[in-house]
Amino acid sequence: MARTGVKRHSWIGRIFFADLLAGLRLTLGYMMSKTVTHHYPDYEKWVPYQRHRGHHFMNTNDQGEVNCVACGLCSVICPCDCITVIPFETEQGDRRPKVFDIDLARCLYCGLCEDACPADAIKLGQEYEVSTTNRATLKVHLEDLIAAPRKAEDGGLVRPARLDSEGTQRSVLRSGPSTGLDWWSRIRRHK
Repeated sequence: MARTGVKRHSWIGRIFFADLLAGLRLTLGYMMSKTVTHHYPDYEKWVPYQRHRGHHFMNTNDQGEVNCVACGLCSVICPCDCITVIPFETEQGDRRPKVFDIDLARCLYCGLCEDACPADAIKLGQEYEVSTTNRATLKVHLEDLIAAPRKAEDGGLVRPARLDSEGTQRSVLRSGPSTGLDWWSRIRRHK
């Protein structure tokens, strides 16, 4: 059995509330230090790490065709039943999805669909801005999955961004060279 280390104070520490004073010192230290504020979504956007599981995307081959063979394993293994796959066969005899829909309102972003895919077609990407006021926009189709952003090569940084002017209420990274800022460098460390 694991034991937790409880710091025992003498009777003087109990009388003068040593634990309370240590907690107040920590709180006041954070109150007087520099604030850690993201200017999201207007000026900054955090780019997720590679392991982040966000909005789905579809991998394509060199000819621009989807890697999906419409086997339906992703829809079978999905615990919330949010994936719809309807297959069809092309003239060459290749099996492709006629309909591939994902209902993001029901999705748990668990990653079981990408684990079950034998063709390495569906992946979870870096996009985390999926909130909306219209439920119909949360149902994404095959074309949306092909156009969705991929994984970030260098995630974990805060980059300059701006709010999208097309009215999608999403922030987009600013173009041009930017090194980004490590968010963890802004936090005060205790020694």
